[in-house]
Amino acid sequence: MGSDGTDEDDGGPIRTTWDPDDPDSLTGAVVNTVAEARGVEGMELSELLNDVLDPDALARVLASGTGTVTVTFTLDGQDVTVDSDGTILVDPSAE
Repeated sequence: MGSDGTDEDDGGPIRTTWDPDDPDSLTGAVVNTVAEARGVEGMELSELLNDVLDPDALARVLASGTGTVTVTFTLDGQDVTVDSDGTILVDPSAE
């Protein structure tokens, strides 16, 4: 899963996807997108996803609705929005 390049060069939101049929793909996709927004490697983030929320619980919440479920949280200073339809949006301008 990679970003689709949405507004990356001008500091706008970075949009990418994860596979809702593979909940294990969610954690890596979130971490990689936040790292991209910060301009670092995933292992260089100052905050771990597990420090912010339980990734398994996030996947369960996203799978729990009949329509689109949206969860927003902050990771390493970045606003992250994850939808059950497979969309991840990271807004680096929120710092």
